[in-house]
Amino acid sequence: MLRFILLTLLYGGVSAGSHSLRYFYTSMTPISGLPEFVIVGYVDELEFVHYDSDMKKMIPRQRWIAESEGPDYWERNTQTARGSEQMGKVNIQTLMTRTNQSGGIHMYQQMYGCELREDGSTGGFFQFGWDAKDFVSFDKEQSVWVTPVQWGEITKKKWDKDQADNQQTKGYLEGICIEWLKKYLRYGERQLRPAAPTVSFTRLGDSKKLSCVATGFYPQSIELKLHRDQAAADVPYSSGVRPNHDGTYQMEKQTDFEPSDPAKFSCEVDHAGLSQKLVVFYEPKADSMLPVIIGIVIAVLVLVALTVVGVVLYRKKAGQKTGYNPAKTSDKAESSSNSSATA
Repeated sequence: MLRFILLTLLYGGVSAGSHSLRYFYTSMTPISGLPEFVIVGYVDELEFVHYDSDMKKMIPRQRWIAESEGPDYWERNTQTARGSEQMGKVNIQTLMTRTNQSGGIHMYQQMYGCELREDGSTGGFFQFGWDAKDFVSFDKEQSVWVTPVQWGEITKKKWDKDQADNQQTKGYLEGICIEWLKKYLRYGERQLRPAAPTVSFTRLGDSKKLSCVATGFYPQSIELKLHRDQAAADVPYSSGVRPNHDGTYQMEKQTDFEPSDPAKFSCEVDHAGLSQKLVVFYEPKADSMLPVIIGIVIAVLVLVALTVVGVVLYRKKAGQKTGYNPAKTSDKAESSSNSSATA
């Protein structure tokens, strides 16, 4: 199935250290409260441009693109998007006819883009979908279109007749798209630069769950492994990669833990922001000191209690020998008219 769900697409397919430029187009039959047409552009995982049929305007989503491109760029892309919006409406009607559908909710989707890998190699893709399933896609190496459905053969044959256009599509993916990606990376260099994760273990109170948390990293591609005595630990819970408020990401993995377990737990992390793999060991010092601290507190309280008891007993004993009575003295001090409060 064509992965046109944006988050699924964005969170897969790009390795650590690589960069990508991707565009997603979605045309829909009318639904109340939703735009019928949307374009979203991404550099890596950051949405940097947006267009929809309600606004009728391509707008920036990142400061670096807004500050780097002038009015001509936005006007040109707005006009192109409006043309794609009209084409989407036509294609919805065409595909409804080909799939023998006269009503209902339908989506015509387009995804294309390119990737610049860490080793300098490149990749590119151009795909179309109908109701979240593969419709037709471009084979860049052969410069032909392929389809997994019989009703897609009409489109495939029509597009393959225009080999000049196929070569232009190939040229865009291998050349123009890569050049724009490099340009956008320069624009957003500071924000798009890899950021190394901060890694730590957490354990709440006497919980029997031990968590390794990596946070503050960018881009989102990360490998996090929990080990028990250098062997892979069971991981009943993984948060997956989650966004932070500042554009970085976080991830948590959790394993079962017994405080009496003598095994050594470690967390191994590999990320583009690190020069080498990072290994952090769990140090149960805080946990092991808790009983000691409690013991010290109890000992101090007992010592204080014994001291108080000793003082009281001493005073009682001293009072019996001298005729001194602290209670009566206290009474006399509070009421001087009580003359009977004498020894």
